[in-house]
Amino acid sequence: MELNHDLVRFVLLSIESCNDITGPTEDNFLELVKKYGNFKRNNIAYTVDRLHEAGFITGKVVWGNNKPMWITPGNLTYEGHKFLDNVRDDSVWKETKRKAAVVGNASLSILSAVAANYISMKLGLK
Repeated sequence: MELNHDLVRFVLLSIESCNDITGPTEDNFLELVKKYGNFKRNNIAYTVDRLHEAGFITGKVVWGNNKPMWITPGNLTYEGHKFLDNVRDDSVWKETKRKAAVVGNASLSILSAVAANYISMKLGLK
């Protein structure tokens, strides 16, 4: 399954928007993600799994019969906050994706670096 970078950003934004100290419930989380687009539950669960592996969130998914039984998004980690801070702004995200498209695709760490570089240039730091 392919990791959808837009969905990565939407998942992080959705988790961050929750004021609950333990993170959103599954139902609340799925509603929050839904406002960004009509994503399938399996794709959302896959993204949560990958973000947990990357150390961006504390959440996890319990799988059964090749389906997500429970999606517990948890909270953002420090690494998750760093990534989201770089790509939060829509114009920065669009420019980051445009630059990454030159090579076809890029990892989340490369996307974060591209976004950070773009922000630095906009701030006159480079």
